[in-house]
Amino acid sequence: MIVRKLTPLFTRGLQADIERRTAGQDVIMQTGNANSFGQSSRGIKQIRGNGALILTRQEIQFLMTVPRSEITIPLGQVTSVSLPKSHLGKTVFKPLLRVEYQSLEGPDSIAWAIQNPEKWKSAIENAHKKS
Repeated sequence: MIVRKLTPLFTRGLQADIERRTAGQDVIMQTGNANSFGQSSRGIKQIRGNGALILTRQEIQFLMTVPRSEITIPLGQVTSVSLPKSHLGKTVFKPLLRVEYQSLEGPDSIAWAIQNPEKWKSAIENAHKKS
């Protein structure tokens, strides 16, 4: 297992959550600088949130700092990965990482502004093939 410490921008509480959530998992990629553009199922009025994005061999995890919440997407439920420039009417005028997936309630999607979204897209697609 490869575990990398996150940047000092994060509190010890978030770092502890990350370590707890990834214990015993094979972490492929992670960043502590992900900005969520929200879940489609929750609508356009939700606020963006910063946190940690983690890709393991089994799932994608997002641990948001404020409000404290987490989203886990098993790789087997991912239906597509894309790089749009906006999500739910919000944009930063550069590619976002958007993951579409099948939840218990039906189709959903979420997008993040992150460094190297192309690298993340490729890593998720490769891990999805192996899941």
